[in-house]
Amino acid sequence: MGPTAFSQSCCIFLISVFLLHFAESFSVPASSVEGFVGGSVLLPCFIHHSELQDRIKDVNVHWRYNNSKIVIDIIGGNRTAEDQAPEYNNRVEMFPDEYKKGNFCLKINNIKKTHAGKYTCIITGPFQNEKHTELCVKDKPEEKGNIRKSVYVLLIVFVFVILIFVIVRQCLLLKIIQIWTHFAFLSYSI
Repeated sequence: MGPTAFSQSCCIFLISVFLLHFAESFSVPASSVEGFVGGSVLLPCFIHHSELQDRIKDVNVHWRYNNSKIVIDIIGGNRTAEDQAPEYNNRVEMFPDEYKKGNFCLKINNIKKTHAGKYTCIITGPFQNEKHTELCVKDKPEEKGNIRKSVYVLLIVFVFVILIFVIVRQCLLLKIIQIWTHFAFLSYSI
């Protein structure tokens, strides 16, 4: 093997290593969904409905959290919560009427901070598909309407208290003036 053949072999080897090492970075990026503590989120998972036709019984859908915890499974068109992670019990919804349209979206209700992470929808059967979604969970934002109402109520109460104070003060001043005038008149007539 001459020096040129050796350099070509090294080049091919380095390119192969590079492609194998970075192959994951060329995959389709995960989508991102944002939710708020106590709210609900809808995680997407679709296949083209023309592929389904009347083969829904042959399709299995597996939702996983961080590639390990079982969120929910759809086996042959039927939802099963067998071996479901406890934190998803009575918290997730699927839409069976939408399965024939290729819609296998997952709704998570009353989400918590601990629900943040990577969700994977794995479709198996006559066709294969895998969809990754990153769920970000944030604290529930303050409701600006309630804060404004509170400020208005406090402002009205403050004005009302000041008004009462002014009225009471005015009445007291009038009473003091009447008493003073009465005594002044009495002392003048004596």
